[in-house]
Amino acid sequence: MSTSRILAVGLGAAAALAAVPAQAEVRTWRMHDDHVLGTSLDLAVVASSQASAEMAAAAARAEIDRLDAILSGWRDDSELAALNGARQRVVSPDLFAVLHAAETWRERTGGAFDARIGATTAALRRGEMAAHATPAAVTLDAATRTVTRPEGVTFDLDGVAKGYVIDKALEAARAASPDVAGVMVDIGGDLRCWGQGPGGAWRVGVAEACETADNAAPVTVLNADDRAVAYSGRGLRDLTVDGRVVSATLNPADGRPVEETHAVCVTAAKAADADALATAMGVMDVDAAIALADRTPGVEALVFRANGDRRASAGWQRLVDTRDGPRAQLIRVADGPVWPKGFEVAVAYEVPKIAVGNYRAPYLAIWVTDENKQLVRVLTMLGDNAKWIPDNYVFWRRYGRKTPEVASTARPTRAPGKYSASWDGRDQAGKPVGQGTYTIHVEAVREHGGHSYVSSDLVVGAAAANVSIPGKEELGGVVLRYGKKK
Repeated sequence: MSTSRILAVGLGAAAALAAVPAQAEVRTWRMHDDHVLGTSLDLAVVASSQASAEMAAAAARAEIDRLDAILSGWRDDSELAALNGARQRVVSPDLFAVLHAAETWRERTGGAFDARIGATTAALRRGEMAAHATPAAVTLDAATRTVTRPEGVTFDLDGVAKGYVIDKALEAARAASPDVAGVMVDIGGDLRCWGQGPGGAWRVGVAEACETADNAAPVTVLNADDRAVAYSGRGLRDLTVDGRVVSATLNPADGRPVEETHAVCVTAAKAADADALATAMGVMDVDAAIALADRTPGVEALVFRANGDRRASAGWQRLVDTRDGPRAQLIRVADGPVWPKGFEVAVAYEVPKIAVGNYRAPYLAIWVTDENKQLVRVLTMLGDNAKWIPDNYVFWRRYGRKTPEVASTARPTRAPGKYSASWDGRDQAGKPVGQGTYTIHVEAVREHGGHSYVSSDLVVGAAAANVSIPGKEELGGVVLRYGKKK
């Protein structure tokens, strides 16, 4: 079961079911409980009555408890423990289904997901490193549900079992009452949503990989209607081995903790699939992980690399909830090589001297957008009187009025002369971006004067680049220089 860093937006914890008004006909009822599958359970039920919500919650919890007795790798009395102590055994439909899913994902991921490494993971939990060699084939007989376990194989189903439990608990809650209009089951941050959400939609925040605070703002917000979301990576379940903190996620090829990838967030139709893929993609090379997401129907993924780079699958951005204006504008996903170390973009600009009697220095904005016209970074804003800032209407209409954070970058206007601004390859939230084509925008407006706006694409890659933009009325010439910081 993957380490969890998903934030359910708007889902407050409560000791028991509590009603939160959602719409006239229904309400959203929420429940929180600790010590569930070694973590916590958050359940939200959209229903027309408390009685229906309580029936759904009880059904979900009963299903979780039932499956824990079957699938737990931490209980000596579970059915999984009994299987790991036998060479051949007829197992329950649930255990067989999870084993079949594990073996299927092992094949589809080229061994990046492997539920046969229980002995290796147990050694790591004891603070020991144990080399892992893939053992002989496991035999699953679907007709009789007979599992043959070769010598040396110990099943560890944590990477898929929690997702399976979430799926079954959600189905149980749905079936509990015809008055149930929507359900979200969140176990330790991995979750699945169905039906009508609070206010009409299920919105799920994804936490920054390196941020461990539970109340940290999400790095992005997803529309999770009828979808599951799973997160696997470094975090609270890291282990200490030989005095060094390491990831609890192992590479099945050599039995060692993964290091290149910090975390992976995966969304899919079912939680079991999202759970398994999040584990596998954390082991795989980042290019292979993204390729796997792109070729798997209904799956999208965001990979946080250890060096700060973020990579996303082709359809990830379509899931971003754009109603969360400022935060949606600030999402940065690096889709290529990282920004070269020590490089910057220098923006040299001129405030021209204009011979008029009532001259006022212009209000000026310089900002960066990506190939999708999404705001990346506000480099500078000149003009400390807020009422004039919206007169730079290109910036204001597209980004400024939606992004109140940019007000902190305002500075006094400049007298005529030559000035510069620089960009260090980080976005508005301070996270590094990748190489690619970005657009640099410069806009100026002068009180009692005119308005000018210029822009140019700039290729940020491995090589230096320079672009010159001719002056225009309120702006002198602008020169963009990309290369080693001087």
